[in-house]
Amino acid sequence: MHRHNTPLRGVKAIPRPKDGDPGYSEVNYRYAGREGHIHEVVEINGRALAKVGFDDRKIVYYFLDDLELDRSAKRGTFHDQDVQSKG
Repeated sequence: MHRHNTPLRGVKAIPRPKDGDPGYSEVNYRYAGREGHIHEVVEINGRALAKVGFDDRKIVYYFLDDLELDRSAKRGTFHDQDVQSKG
């Protein structure tokens, strides 16, 4: 089952994946500790995965539980910046 959940769109997130987690690849660990923003949250088989976008426009999925979230920060993704620059 695949469900989208977007209330967290634009929330600042810093991935903190657990060492040696088989659910992650090298790219997940490369972006660990870097600040990104959530684009959406997708639930697959009862697990919430966050689609996180970074300043270099790379998108990486992380388990929502492995993200440090800053809900008070200004929300936005690089998609929002694209719309503002065209407007």
